[in-house]
Amino acid sequence: MTLRAAAAVTFAFLAVVLSGKQQAENARGHTWYVDCSSSSSSSGDGLTPSTAWTSLSTVSERTFQPGDSLLLRRGSVCRGILAPRGSGSAAARIRLGAWGTGPLPRIEATAGDEAALKLFDQEYWTIENVEFSGGNPHGIFITGTKGILHGIQIKNVIVHDVTGKPKTKEDGLVVIATGSEEQHFDGVLIDGATAYHTSQWAGILVGGVAHGYPPEASRNTNVVIRNSIAHDVTGDGIVLFQVNNGLIENSIAWRTGMQDTETIGTPNAIWTWMCRNCTVRHNEAFLTDSPGVDGGAFDIDYGNDDNVVEENYAHDTQGYCVAVFAAGWVTTNSIVRKNICAANGLSPRLARRQGAVFLSTWNDGKIRNVEISDNQIFWNPPLATPAIVNIAQIEGEPAFERNTIRSEPAVMAGSKPGKWRLTAFVSGSEEDHDSRGEVAILESIHAQFPEIQVKIVVDGRSVSNAVDRENLPYDWNTRDIPVSFDDTNERHPVMILVSPSGKLVWRREEFGPPGELGLLLRSCVGKPEYARMPADR
Repeated sequence: MTLRAAAAVTFAFLAVVLSGKQQAENARGHTWYVDCSSSSSSSGDGLTPSTAWTSLSTVSERTFQPGDSLLLRRGSVCRGILAPRGSGSAAARIRLGAWGTGPLPRIEATAGDEAALKLFDQEYWTIENVEFSGGNPHGIFITGTKGILHGIQIKNVIVHDVTGKPKTKEDGLVVIATGSEEQHFDGVLIDGATAYHTSQWAGILVGGVAHGYPPEASRNTNVVIRNSIAHDVTGDGIVLFQVNNGLIENSIAWRTGMQDTETIGTPNAIWTWMCRNCTVRHNEAFLTDSPGVDGGAFDIDYGNDDNVVEENYAHDTQGYCVAVFAAGWVTTNSIVRKNICAANGLSPRLARRQGAVFLSTWNDGKIRNVEISDNQIFWNPPLATPAIVNIAQIEGEPAFERNTIRSEPAVMAGSKPGKWRLTAFVSGSEEDHDSRGEVAILESIHAQFPEIQVKIVVDGRSVSNAVDRENLPYDWNTRDIPVSFDDTNERHPVMILVSPSGKLVWRREEFGPPGELGLLLRSCVGKPEYARMPADR
């Protein structure tokens, strides 16, 4: 080997080593600190809490790298729009989160801000443990222009008070939406989001409806929304539009469809449109409304293939419990099973037209291969009308079996006044998604039944750090639900209900659908007291 050749090999080797070192450094990234409550007159370098950046404008000017963490001080308020640049990678995500102890840091959009947080043509971001307020027309808005954007995660956030008049169904509190027919998202996770109060359309939406009936390229893929809450919204609560492989589970929506007059559509609580292989399970929806039609809880809408709606709880809705639709397309392989429907059709107009279960087609649409089975329907509308309404063109052999229709359950005889106690024993591990789902259900019960004393007991072995224990109630947004930690090694049930006299009435060892507990509370405690429900949580 010549000297020149040897030098070339040595240089190439060093280049590989240096490249590997740079990749390792990129994977580790830097941690950047933001403290908008700081009294400092100018931003520091952001590398330590004592030299934190003090404004969102400084943050938005920076392009972040794979592995970076951007942390906002807990208890602080930053005003304006946060629009950071840069993308992470599959091996090294960028994280937007919180540092310190106490309430979540809050970003407040100001007048003229499109959103409190916006990501554009970016991927591999995790957004967690931050509160966002304001924005017009969005609270959190993530979109792009072309290609596939991967790995967007939103965890344990609060988003509220988004203003303005809705112009599209992609305006709202938490919106991840394609920006063109050439762009879509893959691998979206929304886990533990609380979204409320907006005059815009949607609570939580992942979709691409603004670009019409799309070619396959514009469908979002592999989308999960779980353990989340949406309420007090003008239009829809939680929706998947134009998704392949989607899941909505352990989530709750109430006071949806609050628009005064019909403008851009007719809303529902939790539903799917143009979805392939999408499942809606273990969710609760109530107090749904619409100035037009719909106003229901769950809906397999037109353009859907292989959709399942199972083990959900729909109650006290103006419209239906669940519907299956087809228009212009054939809706294929729809399954509606093991749902509990109670006190639906409170609007005489909607009850007469739609019933509790509604099958409808129009514009030459057809429903092919539909199964409606093992549902419990408690039907007592304000006028005599059928619980099942079918005005659909149906192909194949529909399966309608083992469904029960009866009047609403009566309150348990001899129940005594006083405080009922509902206690959930959960894990604080991030991997235990069922525990986070139980917390979402407890928040719903706490809002509906003020006479029930709700309590959360966390397995202390899953959260051993004192700082994490202090922050967990804020991260879960439990508000005035007490949270304690049990450091014993005993195995606990998931949930127990104790009567005012101290009698153990109900015990569930494993995570289950919300309807079971919902019916039990209606029979033991009575109907929910909606007039006393808070509107600011």
